[in-house]
Amino acid sequence: ELLDKVTLERDSLPHKPPLLVKIAPDLSHKDKEDITSVVMREKGGADGLIVCNTTIERPETLHSAHRIEAGGLSGKPLKEISTLAISDMYKLTDGKLPIVGVGGVASGRDAYEKILAGASLVQLYTVLAYEGPPVVRRIKTELAELLKSNGYSKLKDAVG
Repeated sequence: ELLDKVTLERDSLPHKPPLLVKIAPDLSHKDKEDITSVVMREKGGADGLIVCNTTIERPETLHSAHRIEAGGLSGKPLKEISTLAISDMYKLTDGKLPIVGVGGVASGRDAYEKILAGASLVQLYTVLAYEGPPVVRRIKTELAELLKSNGYSKLKDAVG
């Protein structure tokens, strides 16, 4: 229902911006299947997915005294679960819906892994907050080197 309402509002605009649905990493496979059935609808579906939001999980690998605080966890602890969620959604959508890969991207290698899993775009957040805008150039350079060394002349050829 919510997606229907948002789509209706968006479609009433003179310029129709793409509608992306952001999902959490803490979803069951059934949840992911349900989301796929909604976002892939021919009428009223989404134009893409953002995978994924912060996690409420607290991995055993966290050592900070703040690990028990409530709220969403982002950055490095989210990297693996995010990449798995991207891969799941890429497979469930048969690669027919653009995916923005989010979560734990701090290097060109991290971005490359998201792309191989199915992301057509990669978003930086935590690393940008900690390292600032210069990190973008470093990640782009590292990613370009990885794509080239693995035989990809275009990023889109590495997706999925």
